Amino acid sequence: MSEKLEQGQEKYAADERRWRDVGAGLCVLDLHEASGRRLQLVRLAPGGRILAHQHAGTEVMYIIKGSMVVDGIRLHAGDILTAPAGSVHRESVSFEGAELVIECSPDDTLLRS
Repeated sequence: MSEKLEQGQEKYAADERRWRDVGAGLCVLDLHEASGRRLQLVRLAPGGRILAHQHAGTEVMYIIKGSMVVDGIRLHAGDILTAPAGSVHRESVSFEGAELVIECSPDDTLLRS
């Protein structure tokens, strides 16, 4: 159960939130959204994919564990990838599975693959 703290802060455990299975071996946990920014915890099963999308704002991706390939760029645990507004990710896949944190715009656009 979330705990209300001073100054409008709120503390909660990730397992208190609800994971969304969005298909293609991808599960998303929405952690926070405010001021045109969204923070998500993402789990990719082995072979899981993030669908092609265009960024409405800067995206910051931090790999917690596992690895993935984003448009030919191999990312391992501890790596950070930033993508500017207007850029496109066409191919994002994890062959072994991965867990990552993504900060992005809630207005990103899914593209036809």
